[in-house]
Amino acid sequence: MRRPVLLLVLTAFVLGGCSWGSDHPDPAPTPNPQPRPTQQISLDELGIARWPAPDEDRLPEPPARPEGVEPAEYARMVAAVRTWAIQAATSPETVGTGLPASLKAAIADLEDAQDEAPELARGNVLDPDLEVLTSGLTGAWTVSADDEGSVNVSLQTRTAYEVRSPGGPVRVIGVLRTQGVIGGPDDDGWGTITGWQEFGAADCATVLDGFLTPGGDADDQQADLTTFAEIGNGDEAITPELPDDERVDEEFARTCQAGRV
Repeated sequence: MRRPVLLLVLTAFVLGGCSWGSDHPDPAPTPNPQPRPTQQISLDELGIARWPAPDEDRLPEPPARPEGVEPAEYARMVAAVRTWAIQAATSPETVGTGLPASLKAAIADLEDAQDEAPELARGNVLDPDLEVLTSGLTGAWTVSADDEGSVNVSLQTRTAYEVRSPGGPVRVIGVLRTQGVIGGPDDDGWGTITGWQEFGAADCATVLDGFLTPGGDADDQQADLTTFAEIGNGDEAITPELPDDERVDEEFARTCQAGRV
């Protein structure tokens, strides 16, 4: 399983994080991967059918403001990150709308710097031929600060899509996506944090077509998606580490283009 990993982290001293609040029931436990061959995968089988729909706007509230950070600045950072994260997860064509001009320009620069899957660097893009049967979204904030007053505010979204290709079985695509900003008392603007990983999607399609579509052996994908579901059911922003040979890079893109994958 290969995945693009585009995460840029400039500083990280974690002070707090949160996800599901006390107002929401705990999601159902995630079942273990099925040992038998499976042709169909659903949100219910993964234990995530109860996730809120993306349009329900039920992302958690951010952690408390770190000591020493100006309240107005923290509020601006939280608002910008929340807007950016929701746009990237639900409507990538709107990314940047309503954001500060400098942040919008920084996001565009990050996308331009991506050689592989630049469309997916902007947001979640699905195969236009897919039928989306249902979807769910959870989130987890991370707020960090250092002794010099620099603060990092980021939000990880976990979006699950139950989809069907024409004539194909029901499958699930999961996307972990992180958006964040970093600022300090003497900084002229914010630095940015962004990254994403897919689960259950065809690797070459992400590189050659710039969208997410189901792919791979169902048993392998079930195990992969179970990891995604466990993260999405949790209250911490976790990004799985990937070996170098499982990352989408120029060499893998050439292999896809040559038709050997």
